[in-house]
Formats: sequence, C-alpha cells, structure tokens
Amino acid sequence: MPDRPRPGYHHRMARRFLPLIFAVGAAMALALALTALAGIGGLFATGHSGWAGAPTTDLSQLWSVPPVEVAVFVILGLAYLAWARNPETGVTARHRAFFLSGIALLLLAVVTPIGGMSQQGVLAAHMIQHTVIGGFAPLLLLLGIPPGTAGRMLSPATIHRIQRVQHPAVAFSVWTLSTLIWLIPEVHHQVLATPSLWVVQQISFLVIGTLMWMPVVERVPAPDWFGTGWKGTYMTGVWTVGLVIANIYWFSGTAFYGSHAAAAEAWGFSALEDQANAGTVMMLSHCLLAFGAITLLFFRQAQEGELRQKLVEAGLDRDRVNEAIRHGTARSLATAHGISAKTRAGID
Repeated sequence: MPDRPRPGYHHRMARRFLPLIFAVGAAMALALALTALAGIGGLFATGHSGWAGAPTTDLSQLWSVPPVEVAVFVILGLAYLAWARNPETGVTARHRAFFLSGIALLLLAVVTPIGGMSQQGVLAAHMIQHTVIGGFAPLLLLLGIPPGTAGRMLSPATIHRIQRVQHPAVAFSVWTLSTLIWLIPEVHHQVLATPSLWVVQQISFLVIGTLMWMPVVERVPAPDWFGTGWKGTYMTGVWTVGLVIANIYWFSGTAFYGSHAAAAEAWGFSALEDQANAGTVMMLSHCLLAFGAITLLFFRQAQEGELRQKLVEAGLDRDRVNEAIRHGTARSLATAHGISAKTRAGID
C-alpha cells in the first residue's frame, strides 16, 4: 500500500509553489505580449503570401527564440527541478536525465532551424517539430517522474480526477481528434498565418501528447483491465493513425497545403514532394515510438506470463497473482515466497 502524505503536506506544498505559480503567470503574460508585437511587426517569415518576409534557405537566419514556447519549456524545467529537490518525490539522477532530455528536445524543436523552417511553411519540418513536441518529448517528461509518486504526493480526489482524464478511451480519442483537426488544410493555413494560433498549436502538441502516453506509462494508475496486452493494442492504434495519415500524404496526388508551397519551392521541393516528405516523417516517428513501445510491451507480457505461471504453480491464489502482475508487485511477491522471479521469456 502506498505511503500517504503526512498531515498538512498538501498545504505546505501549495505555499511552496505559490511564488512559482505567480512567476509562471508573469512570464506567460510577458511572452504573449512579445509574441503579439512580433506578429504585428511581421517578424514571422511564413510561406503565406500575405505575410511579409520571403522564405530563406540560409540556416543561420533560421535560429530563433519564440518567447512563449521557450518561456513555457524553461519554466517547466525549473518547476521540475524545484519539485525534485523534495526527498519525498523519490527523484533520482536517472529521472532527472529523462526529464531534462525532454526539455532539451522541446527547446531544440523550436529554437533550431527546424523551428524556423516550420514557421516558413516547410511541411516536413513542421511534422518533425510536431512529432518531437507531441511524441518523443512527452514520453521523456513522464519517465522523469518516479513510479508511485502520485500515491505518495497527491490526494485520492486528485488521483481520481486525473484517472478520468487519462482513461485510455478518452486519451486516445482526444489525441486522435486533435491530430486530425490540426492537420485540416484550412486550420493549418490559419496556424501558419497567425502567430498566436501557432503558439496554441505547439502547447497543444505537448499537452495532448503527454495525455496520449499517460495510460501507458502509468505514473497515475490506469484502469485495472488496462494491462500490458491492452497497452500494446493501444499503441497499435496510435501507429495506425500515423500510418493512415502518412498514406494519405503519400498517395493522394494532391497538395493539400497551398500556404506551404513557397517555402517548399525555396528549398527545391514541390508542395506535393514536401507533403510526401511530411508523410515519411510521420511514419518513421510513429514506427520508432509505437513499435518501440509495442516491442517492449510484448516482451514484458511474455515475462509476466511466465512469472504468473510460476506463482500459480507454487500454490498462490490466482486472483492475488493477477493483481500483483497488474500492479507491478509480482517480483516482490515471488521473493517473499521464496520463488525465483527470474524469467527467460520465450525460452523456458
């Protein structure tokens, strides 16, 4: 049973983070103001003909510091480091490495020329940015949070609310719908032409990408039925969404995003070629993420099956064994009963 917080713990944590919350609000207000000024001044060079600034292929000119995104990512990193100083979090050097790697990926996605090419309207570059912010980085951020932290540091009511939001059906539906909406040509055109909407899209990628991973990583427990096998099915669904989008981009024969044509042509591609490249980026990233997760889950399920068999054959109650397998305590249960927890999935 997870340890419960000491009396008054939540109030102390709230007081500790109040100054940080005010700092975040002030930083966000400043960042929004800077973004508005940048938009008014025409500093965003995009592929849309109605905007000032022709696309450039000079990489040295494509480095930038978009104020809102950088502010959000840096504040997120600082907030994590402040939170991780509390010994009760259980954060180790490994967890910090995961989380800060995620922050580094987020910053690289918006500051490097990938971000500049995306704002110009290179669709393939925008897709790289999309998958980094919405796929790779959220996974690393979640891995930076130690398992069991929610049970130690959150109230049951808060955990229940998070569980409702991260329910696999909800998370997958919201992620799929969000992905499709942002890729609608008319919406994509407005994103490219409107700095504030661009910022909303970037933050949306991060938030909803995190939601997509939450039932799989389970820093807050998922439903009891959502075991390893169901997680593999879930990630197969994620891969399928990417496959469908990639095939539409590859084989449609139609360039959907006219606003991006000028930037693509500046880099020596037709709009249709740029769209096909974006499909390739989508497919490769989904293969790395989804197939990587599916492979790990497959071997985990095989190991769980072998360990379940050992425990049941040793005379332990099957329901108790299944519960231990689901909640990751089967190895401790085996050790407590003098049963070897070592498994060689697919061999024994």
